[in-house]
Amino acid sequence: MAKVQSTKLSLKDNWFLFLVLLVEGGSLMAVELVGAKLIAPYYGNSVYVWAAVLATTLGGLTLGYYAGGRLSLKRPTVNVLMKIVSVSAILVFLMPTVSGAVMSATLIIEDLRTGIILSCVIFLTPILMTFGMVGPMTVRLMTTTVENVGKVAGTVYFTSTVGGIFTTFLFGFYLIPFIGLKTSAYIVGSALALLPIIFLLSPKLRKSEE
Repeated sequence: MAKVQSTKLSLKDNWFLFLVLLVEGGSLMAVELVGAKLIAPYYGNSVYVWAAVLATTLGGLTLGYYAGGRLSLKRPTVNVLMKIVSVSAILVFLMPTVSGAVMSATLIIEDLRTGIILSCVIFLTPILMTFGMVGPMTVRLMTTTVENVGKVAGTVYFTSTVGGIFTTFLFGFYLIPFIGLKTSAYIVGSALALLPIIFLLSPKLRKSEE
């Protein structure tokens, strides 16, 4: 079993994990906004679309929380966490391309609500599941004793949510309206992809895995 990276829940000791949480939380909200707008040309901006997007977001995260919790018991390492983040980066990069194919395929479904839900499930669930896995993995990596697990979990989800709040305003008010959906998706994918690169280029981070 991997060693815990530090004995303190501090920014200095766990700066990289805090960075991962901020980027993951921000990416989650950005993907939700971009996903809804990518669906809009095919299904509109009705309450059906937003209900499906929100429900899919919760469903994908739920699966991710469960899978991440199970994985954290078996392989609690930053290396594994970076593999999850890498997969999420690839999926986000593919969003603008995959969306058209998925929406076109589901338009043949006669029932509008079924088409919307199926589109969201196929299109968004894999990405959101990878995001959901990050939280439990990070909690495990930061936890040193059973006594501090509650504090760690609260700090992890606080940090992730702060990133999500900031990114919601950034993408909703500025990036999506002015640079478009495709570029916005590429920015999110690049931010996620940068994390494994930082890990690979940092001997100190990789040494902590040994």
